[in-house]
Amino acid sequence: MRPSAAREPLPDALRALAMLAVLVVNAAGYLVAPWGPLLGERTPPDSGVATAVQGLTAAMLQGKGYPMLAFLFGMGLVLASRGREPMLASARATTRQKRLLVLGVLHGVFVYFGDILTMYALIGWHLLSRVREPWRSFRRRLWRALWWALGVTALTVLLMLFIAMQPDLAGEPTMPADEPAVVQALRWVDFWIVNASAYGVIQLGSLLLAWPVLRLCMLCGIAAARLRLLTHRRWRAALERWIVRTALPLLLLNLGYGWAYISASTGSERAFWVESLGNLIGPPFAAVYVMVLALAARGGTAAWCRSLAPLGQRTLTLYVGHGLLCVLLFGGVGLGLELSTLDMAIFSVVLWSLALALAHASRARRWPLEAWLARR
Repeated sequence: MRPSAAREPLPDALRALAMLAVLVVNAAGYLVAPWGPLLGERTPPDSGVATAVQGLTAAMLQGKGYPMLAFLFGMGLVLASRGREPMLASARATTRQKRLLVLGVLHGVFVYFGDILTMYALIGWHLLSRVREPWRSFRRRLWRALWWALGVTALTVLLMLFIAMQPDLAGEPTMPADEPAVVQALRWVDFWIVNASAYGVIQLGSLLLAWPVLRLCMLCGIAAARLRLLTHRRWRAALERWIVRTALPLLLLNLGYGWAYISASTGSERAFWVESLGNLIGPPFAAVYVMVLALAARGGTAAWCRSLAPLGQRTLTLYVGHGLLCVLLFGGVGLGLELSTLDMAIFSVVLWSLALALAHASRARRWPLEAWLARR
């Protein structure tokens, strides 16, 4: 990790915004996790406000935060190596990936079953040798990664569509009501059993289904950093053209997805097909977010960009801290609070806002997990 003064503010600002999406989505489904609907059950069930919040969360946030963070992770691999001797930079990067992997496993087993740090560490470690790969070879690799990601995701959506179309499954609950949930565990040992079991299943599924998409996002981040795609003025016209061509169709697709999400029966096979569809259309819309914000940042000089950057340097601690708070506030081993759909969204937004204020107050001091990860 380079000194704070040398960091580019735009990636940090984007990371802070992407983390807000992750926190809101993770909290939305926590009360029925790990096997319930991704965004939870609407509470109160007949509330128009709860329906609107869930629909907007699905349309504008779900499936957008994690690809943005993976993209920025790839950028970070390049930015952290600039100005350093290649062998030394590679050794330091490898150490960071190992530590992140350890943290991800501990976080996934003991705190939050849906941990994403494990996959980021594994894929980032895998891609360290691509940071300085000759451009022609790298470009071919990038295209292959695109087709793999599209193929795997489309196949998943088609498989879920086939299941949803079966008359004996479509619209019916996919799991019994007594399926174990993390909030139902009243003892720590029971909580860890449920949490760790779900973490193992999710990581296995991620290796098969999420790896191609996350790898593609990281490769795109590496390419963007090498080309200075988000900051150099020579790319502004190209970014504007891409936004004009893609923003409106993708926005309509995602709004349609949000409508489909709230229209499907909660917990049905059809609902899980809709969720899988979100994995197909979410990452492209996340790319639109990145392009729009990059133009608005004016190369990282905009005031909002500099304002969000301090939190973007501390998202690791915020992410793990959010998981811990969910356990302590909503888990059966904690207070067992049951909040409405709107309240769960407010909880994450308020936590994010408090973290932003604390990040500014911290000035140059790193937060605990960032300091540990950067330690020599």
